[in-house]
Amino acid sequence: MSIYYRMDEQTDNLHPEGSRKRGLFPRIIRRRTIGLRKLCQNTAAGTTFNAVELETAASMLIAGILNELGEGNNVCLEQFGTFSVSAEATRKAELPHDIRAESIRLKRIVFKTSKPLLKHSGFEFRRIPGK
Repeated sequence: MSIYYRMDEQTDNLHPEGSRKRGLFPRIIRRRTIGLRKLCQNTAAGTTFNAVELETAASMLIAGILNELGEGNNVCLEQFGTFSVSAEATRKAELPHDIRAESIRLKRIVFKTSKPLLKHSGFEFRRIPGK
């Protein structure tokens, strides 16, 4: 199986207007999005595991991750990556005491991929013909 891509022209927006460069960059062609249930069914195929058991275990793992993040912890799943939380203020503040806890909200849950997962060498890339 291969990951398909095409080369798209893109403008470099990091430089000032007069010195911007245009270039070609690979853009991945996504086939579809697989949900948790389908992932568990695919993973369970050819094993002694039941897809429902895998889905339940994955749901419990997600709940555990959210619980740990809610306690202010990072969650590191070795060989996979680390989950952490980032926050933002809902309004501007000039001094630290100008913001109370009620004015802080979740910005995002961040996932940083582990190096072993990034170094996975099983991916093959193929260019879309004519693109």
